[in-house]
Amino acid sequence: MRNPVPDRFSLGKVATDYWRSLRIFKTNERDTWALAVLFGIPLAVSAGGILTKYVFPVPVALLPAVALLAGVLLAAAGQVITLRARIADSLVLSENARVRAHVRETMSGVLLAAIAALTDALLLGSLAAASALENYVVRWWHIGLSSAALAVTAYLVLMFVATARRLYDTYLEVFENGTPIPKPNEDAAPVIAQWNAERSSRSQ
Repeated sequence: MRNPVPDRFSLGKVATDYWRSLRIFKTNERDTWALAVLFGIPLAVSAGGILTKYVFPVPVALLPAVALLAGVLLAAAGQVITLRARIADSLVLSENARVRAHVRETMSGVLLAAIAALTDALLLGSLAAASALENYVVRWWHIGLSSAALAVTAYLVLMFVATARRLYDTYLEVFENGTPIPKPNEDAAPVIAQWNAERSSRSQ
Protein backbone atom coordinates (compact mmCIF):
# COMPACT_ATOMS: atom_id res chain seq x y z
CA MET A 1 0.00 0.00 0.00
CA ARG A 2 1.35 3.37 -1.01
CA ASN A 3 2.11 5.82 1.78
CA PRO A 4 -0.33 8.77 1.55
CA VAL A 5 2.45 11.12 2.71
CA PRO A 6 5.22 11.70 0.14
CA ASP A 7 8.51 10.29 1.38
CA ARG A 8 10.16 13.71 1.21
CA PHE A 9 7.63 15.09 3.73
CA SER A 10 7.34 12.05 5.97
CA LEU A 11 8.81 12.15 9.47
CA GLY A 12 8.11 8.49 10.07
CA LYS A 13 11.74 7.42 9.75
CA VAL A 14 12.91 10.09 12.19
CA ALA A 15 10.25 9.27 14.78
CA THR A 16 10.76 5.51 14.42
CA ASP A 17 14.53 5.86 14.69
CA TYR A 18 14.23 7.91 17.88
CA TRP A 19 11.65 5.52 19.35
CA ARG A 20 13.91 2.53 18.69
CA SER A 21 16.96 4.32 20.08
CA LEU A 22 15.34 4.85 23.49
CA ARG A 23 16.89 1.78 25.02
CA ILE A 24 19.22 1.10 27.92
CA PHE A 25 22.51 0.39 26.16
CA LYS A 26 23.88 -2.18 28.62
CA THR A 27 20.75 -4.37 28.62
CA ASN A 28 19.16 -3.33 25.27
CA GLU A 29 15.84 -3.06 27.10
CA ARG A 30 13.26 -0.40 26.37
CA ASP A 31 13.82 2.70 28.51
CA THR A 32 10.24 2.82 29.74
CA TRP A 33 10.98 5.44 32.39
CA ALA A 34 12.33 7.86 29.78
CA LEU A 35 9.31 7.22 27.55
CA ALA A 36 6.93 7.81 30.45
CA VAL A 37 8.57 11.13 31.28
CA LEU A 38 8.95 12.25 27.66
CA PHE A 39 5.32 11.65 26.73
CA GLY A 40 3.55 11.52 30.09
CA ILE A 41 4.49 15.00 31.31
CA PRO A 42 3.31 16.81 28.13
CA LEU A 43 0.01 14.91 28.26
CA ALA A 44 -0.41 15.77 31.95
CA VAL A 45 0.40 19.45 31.28
CA SER A 46 -2.11 19.52 28.42
CA ALA A 47 -4.79 17.86 30.54
CA GLY A 48 -4.15 20.37 33.31
CA GLY A 49 -4.56 23.22 30.83
CA ILE A 50 -7.89 21.82 29.64
CA LEU A 51 -9.21 21.24 33.17
CA THR A 52 -8.24 24.71 34.35
CA LYS A 53 -9.31 26.31 31.01
CA TYR A 54 -5.95 28.04 30.82
CA VAL A 55 -5.30 30.43 27.93
CA PHE A 56 -1.88 31.95 27.17
CA PRO A 57 -2.23 35.65 28.10
CA VAL A 58 0.39 36.92 25.61
CA PRO A 59 1.26 34.19 23.07
CA VAL A 60 3.05 36.73 20.87
CA ALA A 61 5.77 37.07 23.52
CA LEU A 62 6.81 33.42 23.10
CA LEU A 63 6.34 33.22 19.34
CA PRO A 64 9.68 34.77 18.20
CA ALA A 65 11.75 32.72 20.64
CA VAL A 66 10.12 29.43 19.64
CA ALA A 67 10.34 30.20 15.92
CA LEU A 68 14.03 31.09 16.31
CA LEU A 69 14.64 27.89 18.25
CA ALA A 70 13.32 25.81 15.34
CA GLY A 71 16.00 27.27 13.06
CA VAL A 72 18.72 26.90 15.67
CA LEU A 73 17.88 23.22 16.16
CA LEU A 74 18.02 22.57 12.42
CA ALA A 75 21.46 24.18 12.37
CA ALA A 76 22.44 21.98 15.32
CA ALA A 77 21.43 18.92 13.29
CA GLY A 78 24.02 19.95 10.71
CA GLN A 79 26.65 20.09 13.45
CA VAL A 80 25.69 16.58 14.57
CA ILE A 81 26.24 15.35 11.00
CA THR A 82 29.69 16.94 11.06
CA LEU A 83 30.40 15.23 14.38
CA ARG A 84 29.33 11.88 12.95
CA ALA A 85 31.60 12.37 9.93
CA ARG A 86 34.57 13.05 12.19
CA ILE A 87 33.79 9.96 14.24
CA ALA A 88 33.66 7.92 11.02
CA ASP A 89 37.19 9.09 10.22
CA SER A 90 38.46 7.58 13.48
CA LEU A 91 39.24 3.87 13.32
CA VAL A 92 38.65 3.52 17.06
CA LEU A 93 35.50 5.61 17.47
CA SER A 94 33.84 4.31 14.31
CA GLU A 95 33.88 0.83 15.86
CA ASN A 96 32.37 2.06 19.15
CA ALA A 97 28.71 1.02 19.06
CA ARG A 98 27.88 3.13 22.11
CA VAL A 99 29.17 6.34 20.47
CA ARG A 100 27.26 5.58 17.27
CA ALA A 101 24.08 4.96 19.27
CA HIS A 102 24.50 8.24 21.17
CA VAL A 103 25.03 10.25 17.98
CA ARG A 104 22.10 8.58 16.22
CA GLU A 105 19.74 9.27 19.11
CA THR A 106 21.01 12.86 19.27
CA MET A 107 20.43 13.38 15.55
CA SER A 108 16.87 12.11 15.52
CA GLY A 109 16.14 13.90 18.81
CA VAL A 110 17.37 17.26 17.48
CA LEU A 111 15.23 16.92 14.34
CA LEU A 112 12.13 15.99 16.35
CA ALA A 113 12.78 18.95 18.67
CA ALA A 114 13.04 21.25 15.62
CA ILE A 115 9.68 19.99 14.32
CA ALA A 116 8.19 20.43 17.80
CA ALA A 117 9.47 24.03 17.90
CA LEU A 118 7.91 24.73 14.50
CA THR A 119 4.62 23.18 15.63
CA ASP A 120 4.74 25.24 18.81
CA ALA A 121 5.28 28.41 16.79
CA LEU A 122 2.29 27.59 14.57
CA LEU A 123 0.08 26.92 17.60
CA LEU A 124 1.14 30.13 19.34
CA GLY A 125 0.66 32.09 16.11
CA SER A 126 -2.83 30.65 15.66
CA LEU A 127 -3.68 31.48 19.27
CA ALA A 128 -2.37 35.02 18.84
CA ALA A 129 -4.55 35.47 15.74
CA ALA A 130 -7.60 33.98 17.49
CA SER A 131 -7.20 36.33 20.46
CA ALA A 132 -6.25 39.43 18.51
CA LEU A 133 -9.37 41.36 19.50
CA GLU A 134 -9.02 43.47 22.63
CA ASN A 135 -12.14 42.14 24.38
CA TYR A 136 -12.38 38.68 22.87
CA VAL A 137 -14.50 36.00 24.51
CA VAL A 138 -12.67 32.82 25.48
CA ARG A 139 -13.91 29.95 23.36
CA TRP A 140 -13.11 26.26 23.28
CA TRP A 141 -10.57 26.77 20.49
CA HIS A 142 -8.58 29.21 22.64
CA ILE A 143 -8.35 26.56 25.37
CA GLY A 144 -7.55 23.84 22.82
CA LEU A 145 -4.77 25.84 21.20
CA SER A 146 -3.31 26.80 24.58
CA SER A 147 -3.40 23.22 25.86
CA ALA A 148 -1.75 21.93 22.69
CA ALA A 149 0.92 24.65 22.91
CA LEU A 150 1.53 23.73 26.56
CA ALA A 151 1.99 20.06 25.64
CA VAL A 152 4.36 20.80 22.75
CA THR A 153 6.35 23.30 24.84
CA ALA A 154 6.74 20.75 27.65
CA TYR A 155 7.81 18.11 25.10
CA LEU A 156 10.29 20.57 23.58
CA VAL A 157 11.85 21.32 26.97
CA LEU A 158 12.19 17.62 27.77
CA MET A 159 13.70 16.86 24.36
CA PHE A 160 16.17 19.70 24.82
CA VAL A 161 17.30 18.31 28.19
CA ALA A 162 17.46 14.71 26.91
CA THR A 163 19.47 15.70 23.83
CA ALA A 164 21.88 17.81 25.88
CA ARG A 165 22.38 14.87 28.23
CA ARG A 166 23.02 12.51 25.34
CA LEU A 167 25.57 14.92 23.86
CA TYR A 168 27.40 14.93 27.17
CA ASP A 169 27.33 11.12 27.21
CA THR A 170 28.89 11.20 23.75
CA TYR A 171 31.62 13.53 25.01
CA LEU A 172 32.34 11.26 27.97
CA GLU A 173 32.46 8.19 25.76
CA VAL A 174 34.83 9.81 23.24
CA PHE A 175 37.21 11.65 25.57
CA GLU A 176 36.80 10.24 29.11
CA ASN A 177 36.26 6.51 28.57
CA GLY A 178 32.57 6.92 29.37
CA THR A 179 33.04 7.99 33.00
CA PRO A 180 32.58 11.41 34.65
CA ILE A 181 35.04 12.95 37.10
CA PRO A 182 35.14 10.71 40.18
CA LYS A 183 34.25 11.99 43.62
CA PRO A 184 37.38 13.41 45.32
CA ASN A 185 38.41 11.02 48.09
CA GLU A 186 41.44 8.92 48.97
CA ASP A 187 40.39 5.97 46.82
CA ALA A 188 39.81 8.16 43.79
CA ALA A 189 43.05 10.13 44.08
CA PRO A 190 45.06 7.84 41.73
CA VAL A 191 42.22 7.92 39.19
CA ILE A 192 42.07 11.73 39.31
CA ALA A 193 45.84 11.96 38.91
CA GLN A 194 45.71 9.69 35.85
CA TRP A 195 42.78 11.68 34.45
CA ASN A 196 44.67 14.97 34.87
CA ALA A 197 47.77 13.47 33.28
CA GLU A 198 45.77 12.34 30.26
CA ARG A 199 44.27 15.79 29.89
CA SER A 200 47.70 17.39 30.08
CA SER A 201 49.10 15.04 27.44
CA ARG A 202 46.23 15.83 25.09
CA SER A 203 46.68 19.59 25.49
CA GLN A 204 50.39 19.43 24.58
